[in-house]
Amino acid sequence: MITIDKTPEGVHIAGYQVTLKPVQSHHLKTLQTWRNSDFVRQQMVSTDIISDEQQQAWFASLQRDNSQQHWVVYYKDAPIGTTNIRTNDKSSLDSACQVSPGLYIGEPKYQGNILAFAPTLALYDYCFDCLKINALQAQVKQENSAALNYNKKLGYQEIDRKDMVTLELDQARYQSETQMIKRLLSR
Repeated sequence: MITIDKTPEGVHIAGYQVTLKPVQSHHLKTLQTWRNSDFVRQQMVSTDIISDEQQQAWFASLQRDNSQQHWVVYYKDAPIGTTNIRTNDKSSLDSACQVSPGLYIGEPKYQGNILAFAPTLALYDYCFDCLKINALQAQVKQENSAALNYNKKLGYQEIDRKDMVTLELDQARYQSETQMIKRLLSR
Protein backbone atom coordinates (compact mmCIF):
# COMPACT_ATOMS: atom_id res chain seq x y z
CA MET A 1 0.00 0.00 0.00
CA ILE A 2 1.37 3.38 -0.99
CA THR A 3 0.57 6.96 -0.05
CA ILE A 4 0.77 9.82 -2.52
CA ASP A 5 1.48 13.42 -1.61
CA LYS A 6 1.38 16.09 -4.32
CA THR A 7 3.59 19.06 -3.54
CA PRO A 8 4.85 22.02 -5.60
CA GLU A 9 8.01 20.08 -6.48
CA GLY A 10 6.03 17.03 -7.63
CA VAL A 11 4.53 13.73 -6.55
CA HIS A 12 5.95 12.06 -3.43
CA ILE A 13 5.30 8.31 -3.17
CA ALA A 14 5.74 6.38 0.08
CA GLY A 15 5.41 2.67 0.71
CA TYR A 16 7.30 -0.56 1.34
CA GLN A 17 9.70 1.24 3.73
CA VAL A 18 10.87 3.83 1.18
CA THR A 19 9.88 7.29 -0.01
CA LEU A 20 10.29 8.49 -3.58
CA LYS A 21 10.94 12.24 -3.70
CA PRO A 22 11.07 14.22 -6.94
CA VAL A 23 14.62 14.97 -8.10
CA GLN A 24 15.66 18.49 -7.08
CA SER A 25 18.83 20.45 -7.83
CA HIS A 26 20.36 19.54 -4.46
CA HIS A 27 20.25 15.84 -5.48
CA LEU A 28 22.29 16.30 -8.66
CA LYS A 29 25.80 15.75 -7.30
CA THR A 30 24.74 12.56 -5.47
CA LEU A 31 22.96 11.23 -8.58
CA GLN A 32 25.99 12.02 -10.74
CA THR A 33 28.35 10.25 -8.32
CA TRP A 34 26.15 7.15 -8.30
CA ARG A 35 25.62 7.18 -12.07
CA ASN A 36 29.36 7.47 -12.69
CA SER A 37 30.24 4.63 -10.31
CA ASP A 38 31.51 1.52 -12.10
CA PHE A 39 28.75 -0.64 -10.60
CA VAL A 40 25.93 1.50 -12.03
CA ARG A 41 27.60 2.81 -15.20
CA GLN A 42 28.45 -0.66 -16.54
CA GLN A 43 24.73 -1.57 -16.67
CA MET A 44 23.63 1.57 -18.51
CA VAL A 45 23.01 1.78 -22.25
CA SER A 46 25.55 4.60 -22.34
CA THR A 47 28.57 3.76 -20.19
CA ASP A 48 30.09 7.23 -20.59
CA ILE A 49 31.09 9.27 -17.55
CA ILE A 50 28.56 12.08 -17.03
CA SER A 51 30.10 15.56 -16.71
CA ASP A 52 28.79 18.35 -14.47
CA GLU A 53 27.52 20.16 -17.57
CA GLN A 54 25.69 17.07 -18.83
CA GLN A 55 24.11 16.56 -15.42
CA GLN A 56 22.90 20.18 -15.30
CA ALA A 57 21.55 19.99 -18.88
CA TRP A 58 19.70 16.76 -18.05
CA PHE A 59 18.08 18.36 -15.00
CA ALA A 60 17.12 21.48 -16.95
CA SER A 61 15.48 19.34 -19.63
CA LEU A 62 13.40 17.52 -16.99
CA GLN A 63 11.81 20.80 -15.92
CA ARG A 64 9.96 21.12 -19.22
CA ASP A 65 9.38 17.44 -20.09
CA ASN A 66 6.02 15.90 -19.11
CA SER A 67 6.91 12.55 -20.71
CA GLN A 68 9.04 11.47 -17.74
CA GLN A 69 9.34 11.73 -13.97
CA HIS A 70 12.39 11.05 -11.81
CA TRP A 71 12.62 10.42 -8.08
CA VAL A 72 15.32 9.94 -5.47
CA VAL A 73 14.73 6.85 -3.33
CA TYR A 74 14.96 7.45 0.42
CA TYR A 75 15.27 4.75 3.05
CA LYS A 76 15.35 5.81 6.71
CA ASP A 77 15.58 9.46 5.58
CA ALA A 78 18.76 8.84 3.54
CA PRO A 79 19.02 8.77 -0.27
CA ILE A 80 19.94 5.32 -1.58
CA GLY A 81 19.06 5.37 -5.28
CA THR A 82 16.90 6.77 -8.03
CA THR A 83 13.94 5.61 -10.09
CA ASN A 84 11.99 7.00 -13.02
CA ILE A 85 9.30 6.41 -15.58
CA ARG A 86 9.09 7.67 -19.14
CA THR A 87 6.90 7.23 -22.17
CA ASN A 88 8.53 5.69 -25.23
CA ASP A 89 6.89 8.11 -27.66
CA LYS A 90 7.46 11.37 -25.72
CA SER A 91 3.71 11.71 -25.03
CA SER A 92 2.58 13.02 -21.66
CA LEU A 93 2.62 10.60 -18.72
CA ASP A 94 -0.92 11.75 -17.94
CA SER A 95 -2.26 10.08 -21.08
CA ALA A 96 0.16 7.16 -21.43
CA CYS A 97 -0.98 3.55 -21.66
CA GLN A 98 2.54 2.16 -21.35
CA VAL A 99 5.69 3.46 -19.67
CA SER A 100 9.27 2.32 -19.26
CA PRO A 101 10.65 2.37 -15.73
CA GLY A 102 14.24 2.72 -14.62
CA LEU A 103 15.99 2.14 -11.30
CA TYR A 104 19.41 1.97 -9.79
CA ILE A 105 20.49 1.68 -6.21
CA GLY A 106 23.50 3.92 -5.74
CA GLU A 107 24.41 3.03 -2.18
CA PRO A 108 26.50 -0.16 -2.29
CA LYS A 109 25.16 -1.66 0.96
CA TYR A 110 21.65 -1.81 -0.53
CA GLN A 111 22.62 -3.19 -3.95
CA GLY A 112 21.46 -6.77 -4.35
CA ASN A 113 19.39 -6.50 -1.15
CA ILE A 114 15.64 -7.24 -0.96
CA LEU A 115 15.20 -3.55 -0.16
CA ALA A 116 16.05 -2.87 -3.83
CA PHE A 117 12.53 -4.14 -4.66
CA ALA A 118 10.87 -1.49 -2.46
CA PRO A 119 11.16 1.53 -4.79
CA THR A 120 10.02 -0.59 -7.72
CA LEU A 121 6.93 -1.80 -5.87
CA ALA A 122 6.02 1.74 -4.78
CA LEU A 123 6.56 3.08 -8.31
CA TYR A 124 4.65 0.27 -10.02
CA ASP A 125 1.71 0.60 -7.61
CA TYR A 126 1.65 4.30 -8.52
CA CYS A 127 1.81 3.53 -12.26
CA PHE A 128 -0.95 0.93 -12.23
CA ASP A 129 -3.25 2.38 -9.56
CA CYS A 130 -2.86 6.15 -10.00
CA LEU A 131 -1.70 6.69 -13.58
CA LYS A 132 -3.82 3.76 -14.83
CA ILE A 133 -0.97 2.44 -16.98
CA ASN A 134 -1.81 -0.78 -18.89
CA ALA A 135 1.73 -2.15 -19.10
CA LEU A 136 5.33 -1.49 -18.22
CA GLN A 137 8.12 -2.19 -20.66
CA ALA A 138 11.78 -2.60 -19.71
CA GLN A 139 14.88 -2.97 -21.81
CA VAL A 140 17.87 -4.72 -20.28
CA LYS A 141 21.32 -5.54 -21.61
CA GLN A 142 21.54 -9.26 -22.42
CA GLU A 143 24.59 -9.66 -20.19
CA ASN A 144 22.87 -8.01 -17.19
CA SER A 145 21.65 -11.26 -15.63
CA ALA A 146 20.98 -9.58 -12.27
CA ALA A 147 18.51 -7.12 -13.84
CA LEU A 148 16.89 -9.85 -15.94
CA ASN A 149 16.35 -12.02 -12.86
CA TYR A 150 15.11 -9.01 -10.87
CA ASN A 151 12.51 -8.17 -13.53
CA LYS A 152 11.37 -11.77 -13.87
CA LYS A 153 10.72 -11.88 -10.10
CA LEU A 154 8.39 -8.93 -10.62
CA GLY A 155 6.47 -10.87 -13.27
CA TYR A 156 7.97 -9.44 -16.46
CA GLN A 157 7.84 -11.63 -19.54
CA GLU A 158 10.38 -11.50 -22.35
CA ILE A 159 8.84 -10.25 -25.60
CA ASP A 160 11.95 -9.62 -27.73
CA ARG A 161 15.69 -10.34 -27.65
CA LYS A 162 18.06 -8.42 -29.89
CA ASP A 163 20.86 -6.15 -28.69
CA MET A 164 18.68 -5.54 -25.65
CA VAL A 165 16.13 -7.83 -24.00
CA THR A 166 12.66 -6.27 -24.06
CA LEU A 167 10.38 -7.27 -21.19
CA GLU A 168 6.75 -6.42 -20.52
CA LEU A 169 4.58 -6.48 -17.41
CA ASP A 170 0.83 -6.00 -17.00
CA GLN A 171 -0.98 -5.27 -13.76
CA ALA A 172 -2.51 -8.73 -13.24
CA ARG A 173 0.83 -10.49 -13.58
CA TYR A 174 2.53 -7.87 -11.40
CA GLN A 175 -0.06 -8.34 -8.65
CA SER A 176 0.16 -12.13 -8.68
CA GLU A 177 3.97 -12.34 -8.84
CA THR A 178 4.79 -9.75 -6.15
CA GLN A 179 2.51 -10.82 -3.29
CA MET A 180 5.29 -12.40 -1.23
CA ILE A 181 7.82 -9.61 -1.78
CA LYS A 182 5.15 -7.04 -0.85
CA ARG A 183 4.39 -8.90 2.38
CA LEU A 184 8.08 -9.01 3.31
CA LEU A 185 8.57 -5.31 2.67
CA SER A 186 5.33 -4.27 4.37
CA ARG A 187 6.43 -5.46 7.79
